[in-house]
Amino acid sequence: MTWSGDLRRLLDVINKRIAEVGILSFIGYRLVDLGEGYAKAVFEHDRRLERSGGIIHGGVIMTALDTTMGFAAVAATKGENNVTLELKVNFLEPLDGGTYEITARVLRRGLHTVVVDGELRKRGDVLAAKALGTYFIVRT
Repeated sequence: MTWSGDLRRLLDVINKRIAEVGILSFIGYRLVDLGEGYAKAVFEHDRRLERSGGIIHGGVIMTALDTTMGFAAVAATKGENNVTLELKVNFLEPLDGGTYEITARVLRRGLHTVVVDGELRKRGDVLAAKALGTYFIVRT
């Protein structure tokens, strides 16, 4: 993806690609905002994403956080691709219904890596998961 400086255009390109990615389209993931070093996404509760006990599986939560945080890193590096080096997630509350909102903010952009903070909130603006990730900037 090449950087044009137009974040709205980049958001449109990303959402078209998301529709083609099996796991992201399956969970109903949508990127709704993108800024310099910032990304915001949402997905809805779906019974197909639940584990036993009627709550969203932790792998779905990590996927949503990792994806949103990666997009924040893309926005901070003017469209350069990245891969996850490390991702740590604290699961604080069960996801048991409604719409989930994920936000990601770049904490530091270095020459080769980007460190990103991520949060997932459920209804009532309750913090349900907190993440910290490091992304390696891929240059070809």
